[in-house]
Amino acid sequence: MSIIALFVVLLFSVSANTHRVYQAVEGFKAPQMVLRSGSDNLVSLSDFRGRYVLVNFWTSADANSRIAANSYDRFVESMPEEERICLLSVNMDRSERLFREIVRRDKLNAKSQFFVNAQQASDLVSLFNLSNGVQSLLIDPQGVIVATNPDISAIARVLGA
Repeated sequence: MSIIALFVVLLFSVSANTHRVYQAVEGFKAPQMVLRSGSDNLVSLSDFRGRYVLVNFWTSADANSRIAANSYDRFVESMPEEERICLLSVNMDRSERLFREIVRRDKLNAKSQFFVNAQQASDLVSLFNLSNGVQSLLIDPQGVIVATNPDISAIARVLGA
């Protein structure tokens, strides 16, 4: 009888915690993050529940990530507004001034661009396992990561476009 009771307790504890598993890899729920937009506004990944979200981490020192930031920005801006996915493009440069200049020069949509300070960048590196370099994550409306480092055609396929 005690074996059955132990099995039931184990079953409930595993099933109760399964939906709370967060990892920055395909098939798992995306870790939660909060970014500062402007001086006072906070933007949370959970604010976009119910919509596709593309989270892009980039730096000016990594040419591929800067090119991806431009490609993603152009792709999202080209979508009809009612079908547009959310783009959270997170810059991890050491200089906010450099970040602002790149956004201006590359003509990126400033509303989807976020600069994080060194501490926030360090936290995001740990949270999203960015030790292998900068990356991008496509997150479905339920908060599950469906693609890592997707190119534009992969995003279009997922969206059915």
